[in-house]
Amino acid sequence: MLEEKLKILLIVPPNRKDFYDQLKNIVNAEIYILWHIRKKDSQFDELLSFVKGQYYWADYLTPYNLLKKIKPDRIIFFEIVDLRQIALIVAARSKGIRSFYLEHGAAGDRQTAIRRWNETSFFKRKLPQLFKRFTKNLTDIISAKLFYYSVHKKFNSLNSYLKFLFLPFKMLGASPNKILSRNLFRERVPDYAIVFSEINFEAFELYTGITKKDAFLTGVPFFDKYYRNKNAELDHIVYIEHPYLEYDLLEWTKDHHRQVAEALNSFAVANKIKLYIKLHPFSNRSNWSDYSINHDYVEILQHGEFEQLYLDAKLILGFSSSLITGLLCAKKNIVLLGWHPEPKIFGVDFSETGLCHSSFSLSDLKNKYPEWISNNLTEKNVTAYQVFLYRCNYPFDGKATERVIKAIVSHEVY
Repeated sequence: MLEEKLKILLIVPPNRKDFYDQLKNIVNAEIYILWHIRKKDSQFDELLSFVKGQYYWADYLTPYNLLKKIKPDRIIFFEIVDLRQIALIVAARSKGIRSFYLEHGAAGDRQTAIRRWNETSFFKRKLPQLFKRFTKNLTDIISAKLFYYSVHKKFNSLNSYLKFLFLPFKMLGASPNKILSRNLFRERVPDYAIVFSEINFEAFELYTGITKKDAFLTGVPFFDKYYRNKNAELDHIVYIEHPYLEYDLLEWTKDHHRQVAEALNSFAVANKIKLYIKLHPFSNRSNWSDYSINHDYVEILQHGEFEQLYLDAKLILGFSSSLITGLLCAKKNIVLLGWHPEPKIFGVDFSETGLCHSSFSLSDLKNKYPEWISNNLTEKNVTAYQVFLYRCNYPFDGKATERVIKAIVSHEVY
């Protein structure tokens, strides 16, 4: 007798393939996506081959209607801040359908999350967003509220139900996660949370109130490919760029961007060393064509798979990002950059772990390079490295993806 296939519904942006690519290894399952309001919104989507198709919110008047027609065995949410998503979570629980939150980042930080909530100004950001929504998408707003307020079953208490009823009004005033952190009730959170690591759990706990008994700490699946029994090292350096100029962040200007580019070029030429500049996917490559780059020593890359380039580098220069987490796990020699017009570390300060160097000035390329290259802090600070793994990616063994899939299919990790 053939085993019945699981039907898994992903609540995820279809084009964020990096979020859900790891699920391709689930066997004996049919996987669908629910994200867009209506079909016309999906015309530019490129689904991964293992996804069978898409459903659309506007096709269902209530979450109960959605569950009855789609009949999912598992629902996996990659965010839980939208009102339709919250309504679906509550309804799925009332029908005994297992729901999961699946993390999609690797550098969660509780204090950084709080700072970013407070950056949202009601008059400068929230009010214009609300005005745009009400003038252009009134029909969608009404249908979303009808969808939300159709939910009325399986609340644990009257207090929870009242929080549910007033939540849409409160979310008009500030960022969703800030409001959610002040309106905790278990029913709006999926049954299980796959949050990868201790540090991610702490950030997730902040706006959900979930306890560890309902969480799976699997390790970070995106970093399975960084696991090696033995590290190699070649004679090149990688600079991992961020699109601060393109996004108008941290007061970056074209002039400052030029200064960084010229300093990197001069450094590579002076040391006769190969330097790879890895641009962010959203960076404007044409910015770099304005500079006099010596292509004998400097190569600019953007799209492609570059894990092996990172793993073979003898030094990596990079700004704070989740990628740094994986590279530290792989024991790479890293300089965390604060090369902003106002020098500072933006995001998680990985140098506080004692596992990487930090730099706040372009002149450090000339003055500190010999020190950096001769001191891989992940190799020297053994205890700090073990503490970092436990907090940020434990266990690091190349098998996190297997644990994620097991959690979804069997509600187990090991």
